[in-house]
This record gives sequence, structure tokens and C-alpha cells, in this order.
Amino acid sequence: MYLRRSLQISAWIILALTIFPSAAHADPNSDFVEHAGGSAKASQWEYGVPSSVTVAQAILESGWGKSGLAVNENNYFGIKCRDGIPGPIAIGCAEYPTKECDAQGCYDTTGLFRKYASIEDSFRDHGRFLFESPRYAAAFNYSHDADQFVREIHAAGYATDPDYSNKVIRIMQQQDLYRFNY
Repeated sequence: MYLRRSLQISAWIILALTIFPSAAHADPNSDFVEHAGGSAKASQWEYGVPSSVTVAQAILESGWGKSGLAVNENNYFGIKCRDGIPGPIAIGCAEYPTKECDAQGCYDTTGLFRKYASIEDSFRDHGRFLFESPRYAAAFNYSHDADQFVREIHAAGYATDPDYSNKVIRIMQQQDLYRFNY
């Protein structure tokens, strides 16, 4: 009797995993991508930054939304405060360790980063930050070419990592993030 019951339960489990394979093989990062995709679309609509770029940058900058800066401060892009001022959307500033690169190489330091009330505010501020900064204006000539958009903001100094644009493009390709673009 016990063996028969165990076989029945095993059969039901196998059947359930066959019918609902995503439950057994769920990608822990897919929820982040979908949530970020919605926030990125809203930002693209308002400011014109390709959604695929925004999501890929959030993945890279926040480690799939798991960095301390993302979890504690809702800052998914590593956007810093300027002269201790958070800007019009952020609600404050917080000091965090960071890595910077210059002509002599990369080094560890600390920086004052923006704090947000929500992921949506972080994504809005990212779009606003790029849109309102004259140094990134050339990138908006490529709002419908996400790869070139990334190259343009990188060339204008968005990130100090010399391989930054390649990393963002690789994430967009591997995660099929272009599907979020308008």
C-alpha cells in the first residue's frame, strides 16, 4: 500500500513538472528583467532612452538588482549625487564603496550615490539624467539603435570601465532585451 501511494505521488510530481516545466526551471533573474522592463518602457516613453539599454545597464550596475545600492537605496544605475545634492527625483545621498578607472588603471574608492523611493524613480532619474545632460546629447541621435546609443554614452564618459559598452551590448543580446524597445 505504501509503495503504491509513493508511486502515485511520484507520478503526479513528474506529470506536474512535465506540464509546468517553468516551475522547475524558473530563471531567478527573469522577474527582475520583467519588472525592470516595465520601468524602462515608462522611462523610454518620457525621455527616449532605449528600454533595452536601461534594463541592461540596471543588470550590469546592480548585479540583477541585488547590489546593496539597489536593495537599500533603489539605485540601479550607480548614479552619484553631485556636490552632495541628490537632484530632483532622488530623496537623498548615501556613501558606498565603488571602483573607478582612469588612465593609470582601476582603483577602489567611495562615492556619494543617489537614494530613491522606488525602482520606478531610479529608472526615471536615469532617463532624465541622460536626456538633460549636454554631454550625452549625441546619443539621442541613435534612440532607435540601442547598440550605438550605448557606445555614444560610453564615449561621452558615462562609465570609466573601458569595456562598458561591450558588456551592456552583450547583456542586451544574451537576454533579448531589444524586445522592450518601442
